Parts: sequence; C-alpha cells; structure tokens
Amino acid sequence: MDKVQVISAQDKVEKISKIVLWSLIGISLVVMALFLLVGYNTPYEENIKQVNPQMTDLLLIWTYILIFATIIITVGAVIYGFVNGSNKSKHEDKGMASKAGLIAWSTFAIGIVAGLIVGIANKDELLVYNKNDHATPTEIILTDTSMIAILVLTIVTIVVTAYSMITSKK
Repeated sequence: MDKVQVISAQDKVEKISKIVLWSLIGISLVVMALFLLVGYNTPYEENIKQVNPQMTDLLLIWTYILIFATIIITVGAVIYGFVNGSNKSKHEDKGMASKAGLIAWSTFAIGIVAGLIVGIANKDELLVYNKNDHATPTEIILTDTSMIAILVLTIVTIVVTAYSMITSKK
C-alpha cells in the first residue's frame, strides 16, 4: 500500500511562493539583460556623448510592477495573518527564518540609505528621459534611491533564497 503524504496549507503556500519568487527573479533577469544588451549604448540625437538605453521604459515599468505588487502582497499578508490568527511558519523558530523580518527590514534600510547617499551625491547631474530634461534634484535622488534599493533587495533575495533552498531538508 502506498503511503499518502499529507501536505499542509502552509507547505502549499511555501511551495507556491518559491515558484513565484523564482519566476519573478527569472523575469527580472531577462528584463535586466534586455536593458543592458539591447540598444544600451545608443547615443542621444541631441548629445552624442550621452547614452540612450532603448529598454529604459521596460525596466521602469517592471520596477513599478514589482514595487506595487510587493506593497499589495505585504499589506495583504499582514491583514491575513491578523485575521487568521496564525502568522507563524513551521520553520520560523529555527535558523534564518527566525530572523527573516530583521533581514528584510535591514536590507530595505541599507538599500534606501545607499540610494539616498548616491542620489544626494549625484543630484546635480542631468537626467534626460524621453527627450525631456528632468534635472531637479528630487527626481535624481528618487531615481537613484529606487534603483539602488532594488539592486540591494534583489541581491539579498537571491542569496537568502539560495541559502534556504540549500539548507532545507525537503
């Protein structure tokens, strides 16, 4: 007689989360590769010393999608955890999972602070986007902060996910 394996709802959620995470990482890598490889060194018509990456719109739209999805999912998960009354994973009390909140918020803070430092340092640079001059310091600081925070969060997400997959016993 075959053994029937019972899979809990938490295990299903974790499995789906891993699949979604790896899919989003894959899409992000494709978007970044397109940004860097397709028309990245195309010069501007007005100033040939500056480059005009052709896939900037794609990168920015994907960034906005990830940011808004993260906000919606985070708020939804917090509400669901409070309503459901069970917001602990079976792995939460051991290893890296017990420090997940600290890792996430520390990474977020590091990304924002690093982005602000770079943004403030480069606030006098010229940002030309779709042939429009966006040279206000606020726009430069926000753009740099967003891009560096995304880079830091992506790197830490990949490292933590790879570590958890390597150390998991499943």
